[in-house]
Amino acid sequence: MQKKQENKPAEKKSGEKKPSIEENLANIESVIARLEEPQTTLEEAFILYEEGIKLVKQASESISHVERQMEILSGDIDDE
Repeated sequence: MQKKQENKPAEKKSGEKKPSIEENLANIESVIARLEEPQTTLEEAFILYEEGIKLVKQASESISHVERQMEILSGDIDDE
């Protein structure tokens, strides 16, 4: 039985730029598409699920950071 090639994300090196929100969302969509493939094994599905959860967490943290920045900027504008 031929094993499907796994597309694991590259290890993040120190000093490497964090992916943008758009890149994270595209990566999440890619994981979902791979999960929906009928030939995806249960083991691969667990690996993809874990990867997807990490990507969702990263995206959520990035969005929260942007929201905080917007709140700060809005507060600065209102104070003037």
